[in-house]
Amino acid sequence: MASERDPKPGTSELLSSAKLVADAAKSTFNKESDKVDKGKVAGAGADLLGAAQHYGKLDKDKGVGQYVEKAETYLHQYQTSHSAPTTNPDSHGTGAAAKDSETAAAGGGGVGDYMKMAQ
Repeated sequence: MASERDPKPGTSELLSSAKLVADAAKSTFNKESDKVDKGKVAGAGADLLGAAQHYGKLDKDKGVGQYVEKAETYLHQYQTSHSAPTTNPDSHGTGAAAKDSETAAAGGGGVGDYMKMAQ
């Protein structure tokens, strides 16, 4: 994924992000959301929003651009706080599935996590 605040991600990087988001949506619709790394998907979504803002020439200070900027920032924060560790992938159940179950046990994603960040 693009680095946080990379203003111009490449085409292949954007396609990779779009594929990741689409695969996550497909898994969720097939009731296989335990296979989704929510942190990675959040980062991919943030990359897509950043590209939309860049290529759509949206102003970060007014109109829709300010909301796109806020959403991108939130998704990057979610990515850093919910990504599975990449050093030891799933060897002892510490990967994405374990992380997702911890998130579900803690109140799920979404508003609960947003409230925790606000505190």
